[in-house]
Amino acid sequence: MATSTFFSDWNQMIKPRVTTLVLATIIPGLYLASGSPPSGFLITVTLFGTFLMSSASFIFNQVIEKDRDAKMKRTANRPVPAGRIGVLQATLVGFVMTAASFYLLTVYVNLLTALCAFAALISYVFLYTILLKPRTHQNIVIGGVAGCVGPLIGYAAIGNSLPVQAWILFMMIFLWTPAHFWALAIFLKDDYSDAAFPMLPVVKGNQETAKSIFLYTILYSASCIGFYFFESTMGILYLVSSISVCLWMGALAFRLLKNPERKSARSFFFFSIFHLFLINILILIDHGL
Repeated sequence: MATSTFFSDWNQMIKPRVTTLVLATIIPGLYLASGSPPSGFLITVTLFGTFLMSSASFIFNQVIEKDRDAKMKRTANRPVPAGRIGVLQATLVGFVMTAASFYLLTVYVNLLTALCAFAALISYVFLYTILLKPRTHQNIVIGGVAGCVGPLIGYAAIGNSLPVQAWILFMMIFLWTPAHFWALAIFLKDDYSDAAFPMLPVVKGNQETAKSIFLYTILYSASCIGFYFFESTMGILYLVSSISVCLWMGALAFRLLKNPERKSARSFFFFSIFHLFLINILILIDHGL
């Protein structure tokens, strides 16, 4: 296997771009949970340990879904269904990453942080990939819990506890996830249908999906703005900025509701990523000020 192909294949397996979003949700908790900035070493170990655990969960996901992935145009050329990486090889790498992550987080951070990261893997692999995704169009509502643990990891790493603020940030991402992934499912509807995944647009159609996206966007926006009232370090900058960007996201959700087609869904999907990044950045900036 050529070096370029090797790195390209493993890049697809561990999905670093997706993990980057998870890591971004850890950082506010690292700063909010302490009166002083955390050490660079603690930040690095926490983020790297979480990166390994998240990467392992994506590897296990692709091993489990290899047969369905082979039926979808978007995923048919992934390394496992295409045969460039074997199931045993991928599984072993996944277990090594899991063990390394748990060790690093337990020894150099604390056990609670390691358990939060491991709980995310279990949730993604077993609750979402195996149990819910092939069986119900509400799969991402419950199964999306795996992507919400970033704030819990951040708070646990510093305070070895999970205060109410951590759970509010958890709930924020929990409410963001369905709208984000249902938008993706609209413009990948044919692929999900080919693989027999009962995603919401496949089962209920684009219009019903757009209604659900609009509802969850309202709930997510309320949680973003509501964080101001539960975190004493948040100031007027966060409040005004979060209201502004939430109105922007709401406008895109409304446009999708009026025109539930691929183009509108794609615009909403990519803006939702930007929105979550921006909210976390605003929390850090306001806290710093």
